[in-house]
Amino acid sequence: MNDQTITTSAVIVTFLLLVLLVGGGLAGCPYYKVWERKMAGQAELQYQQGARQALIAQAAAEDEAAIKRAEAATRRVLGWTDAAKRGCAELGRPGDRQCEEQLLKDAATYSIAKEGHEGVIISVGAPVSVAVDPNKGRSGE
Repeated sequence: MNDQTITTSAVIVTFLLLVLLVGGGLAGCPYYKVWERKMAGQAELQYQQGARQALIAQAAAEDEAAIKRAEAATRRVLGWTDAAKRGCAELGRPGDRQCEEQLLKDAATYSIAKEGHEGVIISVGAPVSVAVDPNKGRSGE
């Protein structure tokens, strides 16, 4: 009888533990779902913040690149201006505004045709020969 009592007690204790375990699981399930959603929300928030920071960094880089392109274009135009002044002086027409403007137009056209709208012109090249005074060097004039 002693063996039977222990077995019955063991079964009852096991059953009670099983009921507590299942009951605790059922009671804890809603809390787990809330915690799980909270963690998913925090992960999404961190992802969105990282994506926002990446967009801000990209916009700052694009701004900096635009400034650098504008500075390069300014240097390029200043270089063309100096080259046009020197070219007109070599043609014997120093200070001739019309000559300088024509050389600038030719240099810009050459640069656009050669490199595209963001191209860098290294030398004035062929357009200078277009702007050369065709009457210079002829005898009798």
